[in-house]
Amino acid sequence: MKRTFIISLIIAIPLMILLSKLNIPMPAVLGISFICIFFLIITPQLYFMYFSNNVENIERFMKRNLNQPLIALYYAMANKNDELIDKTMEKILKKYRKANHQAIFKTIFALYYGDVQEMKKFLHEIKPIQYQYYYKAIVSINEGYIKEAEEYIEKTKIEWMKSALKAELYLKSGMLDEAENFSQKAVSQAKGLQKYILAKNYEQEFSVK
Repeated sequence: MKRTFIISLIIAIPLMILLSKLNIPMPAVLGISFICIFFLIITPQLYFMYFSNNVENIERFMKRNLNQPLIALYYAMANKNDELIDKTMEKILKKYRKANHQAIFKTIFALYYGDVQEMKKFLHEIKPIQYQYYYKAIVSINEGYIKEAEEYIEKTKIEWMKSALKAELYLKSGMLDEAENFSQKAVSQAKGLQKYILAKNYEQEFSVK
């Protein structure tokens, strides 16, 4: 937070001086300065969260922003930090009160601890529907309902999800080479925080880089 504030000042002061010299009214100067600062600060964050393909850079970004609960959650899950997961999830559930938000976070929490029965309590409330298919497929795979899992995989349109589910399906069937191939594909298709958590998880399973 302190670093962000300093950067904002460094950007804002010269920008406001420049705009003032152009005889732009002060309310407009303040408005333009605010918009410019907002985009200059928020753009790098959005890039690392949703678009970056560099796992090491994503990790550095996450370590600098562990004060943000969602980033801390991804980091904790990827690095198997149970204490941070529990603490972060408590904050997230207090902040995100909508039923569909609660459902997906509780499902993620149950999945992390391998509690399939707990996951099943929230599946029907998950939105968007693609995420519901994804977690229903995971439940089906864990319960050994392979045909049902394949049907959910077929419905899944998000490419990294489809590849990750196929990796889990092959892993469950003991077909390790096929599982590793699809795990690599999932990592290559994902971006940002999702890429990071997949890469870290698969590192432990298959030594995927």
